[in-house]
Amino acid sequence: MPGELKNYRAADGTDIYYRQWNSDSDRGVIVYLHGIKSHTGWFADTADKLNQRGFTIYALERRGSGVNKTDRGYVENYNVLIDDLKGALELVKKENPGKKVYLMGLCWGGKLAVAFASLWQDMIDGLILVTPAIKARVDLTFPQKLDVLVSNFIRPRKLFNIPIEDELFTKNPKYLEFIKSDQLKLTKATARFFFETAMLDMYNNGAAPKITVPILLLLAGNDLVVNTVEVRRWFGKTSTNDKTLKIYEGSCHSLEFEDEAKDLVEDITGWADEHKG
Repeated sequence: MPGELKNYRAADGTDIYYRQWNSDSDRGVIVYLHGIKSHTGWFADTADKLNQRGFTIYALERRGSGVNKTDRGYVENYNVLIDDLKGALELVKKENPGKKVYLMGLCWGGKLAVAFASLWQDMIDGLILVTPAIKARVDLTFPQKLDVLVSNFIRPRKLFNIPIEDELFTKNPKYLEFIKSDQLKLTKATARFFFETAMLDMYNNGAAPKITVPILLLLAGNDLVVNTVEVRRWFGKTSTNDKTLKIYEGSCHSLEFEDEAKDLVEDITGWADEHKG
């Protein structure tokens, strides 16, 4: 798997893993947050292409997923993940003085990126949201939500299936086979994780007006995971005067896998170049 696997020590002493692609270029740094089922390996091809164009990439493995073997699908509180990200940004800025830093969140990672940007946007120069699950179309059933609510207090580590079928990510045969055979993907998450996700969603509902950094929003035209209409409505409430939207018509949720989104890397590069000054 491309990218050098490294780790840093989080505020609570946990080792947080990330993959890094270095570049001597001044084009900037992208800090990437993956989705609920995925991990940094899903981003590797796109990270390689962005790195070839001069970006330094830090792709973070969310605790409890990806290469992390302990506490799979668990997080005590979503603020722990925000603290993890803050620690990563401190490391990034220390290792890349003077470079622009862009926070990029895909799907569930978009939720975390939005919350972080509303709280610590002085640490980033821009926000890239790729099919962000700020408003989702897939969800647990009502009985499952009741079970999550009860279990959160009496059995917080009870596991629930993540309600996203592999076929919803992409129609590209090559990448669909990759997803289906992926041994690192997260297929179940705990009651506490789903509860904290709901709390994060509630926070993000009111976070849009707090965001003033430039935003690049990239959406799929045929997204069965994310409610793109509601995401665009949320996007319109952001306070930034510098917002860019692109929709890749015909594309499924995972843009990095879709032929219709072949311009994804160039679009990100062009947007970042416009914000270098």
